[in-house]
Amino acid sequence: MALLPYITDEEATGHVATLFKHNRKLYGRVANAIRVAAHSPKLAQTIFGFNVPALREEITGNLPVRLKAMVILKTSMLNGCAH
Repeated sequence: MALLPYITDEEATGHVATLFKHNRKLYGRVANAIRVAAHSPKLAQTIFGFNVPALREEITGNLPVRLKAMVILKTSMLNGCAH
């Protein structure tokens, strides 16, 4: 359980709503890390700004996006993340 509550879609306004919209467009959902970081929109934008190039294969050129996503999923499962 997070020490800070997640920002819900209904609570998101302004920059946070825009950030959530772009997260949903790129990843199909808004990650809980972004929902918690949204308490400080500049922090959430920084995290999102790091994740986008880190996951794009044409930028990093190291690993396919599918493999990166599987590594993220496996790490989350090993750490007991529910979502």
